Amino acid sequence: MKTTSHSANQLPHMGTFIKNRIDEHNIRYSEIARRMNIHQSTINGYFIQETLQTRTLWKLSHALGYNLFTDLIQQLPEELQQTNKTSFQQQIQEQIQEQQQEIEALKKELAIYKEILNKRI
Repeated sequence: MKTTSHSANQLPHMGTFIKNRIDEHNIRYSEIARRMNIHQSTINGYFIQETLQTRTLWKLSHALGYNLFTDLIQQLPEELQQTNKTSFQQQIQEQIQEQQQEIEALKKELAIYKEILNKRI
């Protein structure tokens, strides 16, 4: 998949974008239309549109069995592609640290309970 860098003012032409993806998958337009339960003329109409609704991209992704959103993200500048990934990784690291602290607290609590039980016996 060829990635193209676009400036903030130069958006990818969505009609061309989806036509290229369908062609890359060697699926007939009529088959995509059938899978989406729409007329082929609607698919052909998508090809000339500069923008498409998220719902349409979602349905096209399902019909193709291919994540179109990932390809769109790859057309963003590299620093924007990594933004969510970095944030997600930070969230995961914070969650791991919290869980490790909770485990340590539970280990201490368990040790106290064991000590109490040993004194009773």
